[in-house]
Amino acid sequence: AQLAMAVARMTDRVTQLFPPQTRVSRPAGGFVLWVELPGTVDTTALMEQALALGISFAPGALFSASGKYTHCLRLNCAVHWDARTERALVALSGLL
Repeated sequence: AQLAMAVARMTDRVTQLFPPQTRVSRPAGGFVLWVELPGTVDTTALMEQALALGISFAPGALFSASGKYTHCLRLNCAVHWDARTERALVALSGLL
C-alpha cells in the first residue's frame, strides 16, 4: 500500500511540475514511472546535468537498442518521500 501511494504521489508531482504535454505512464508490475517529455529533450544530456545535482534517473535511450526514446525517462517511485525527494523533482523540472 505504501508503494502504491508513492507511485501516486510521484505521478501527481511530475504532472504538476514537468512541462505541459508531458505524458506519464506506469508499466505493469513495477514501481516506476515512464515519462515522455514534449519536444526534443535529450534525457541522456539531462541526466548528466541532473547527476551534477545528485539526482538520478534512467534516460529512455537505455531501453532501446535503436536509439529510440531519447525524450523519455524512467523514475523510480520506490523511494522514501521526504523534502530531499521533493527538492530533487523540483530541481529536475527546473532543468527541463
